Amino acid sequence: MSMIVQPKPSMVSRSGWGATAVDLSKTSNLKNPAYIIVHHAGDANDAIIKAYPDEKAAMRRYQQIHIGQEWGDIGYHYCIGINGTILEGRTDTKEGIHAPGYNYRSIAVMLHGNYDIRSFTSTQQNKLIDILAWLCYKNNISPSNILGHKDVTATTCPGSGIYSKLSSIRGLVMDRVYPQPQQ
Repeated sequence: MSMIVQPKPSMVSRSGWGATAVDLSKTSNLKNPAYIIVHHAGDANDAIIKAYPDEKAAMRRYQQIHIGQEWGDIGYHYCIGINGTILEGRTDTKEGIHAPGYNYRSIAVMLHGNYDIRSFTSTQQNKLIDILAWLCYKNNISPSNILGHKDVTATTCPGSGIYSKLSSIRGLVMDRVYPQPQQ
């Protein structure tokens, strides 16, 4: 089977959401990622979403927290806000900080909010499929290598609301990237 070209989805650039400028020159380069790992923010009681309902402001807050943890930048490569906006995170040419043991071989996509307590909307799901299909195409990653954070680490991330749909999301990405000929 050959892959079908997947367009880069519309997204807000780092400058578009007001990212703090960072120096990742000492961060290892991400070479030939084999996995895409899906995360949620998982903040207790959705505190950041409640305090920062604007997706760009929430993104700045997540970045501040991660820089404060000495991660050098936001740990994720791409994020999806609560309204479905895709936002660029850490450059995908650099290793993320999101899944120990997998950082050097994976791209991270995080959804704002806590999906153990909030609903995962169809808009967010559609945007997640868009970004996953593009990343699979761009990096020659099999959709079967789209994992939830809990698949590689002892955690509830990406939350039950997302994880319960991850298998069907993988299938939808597979159908998009490797469509079957019509009979």
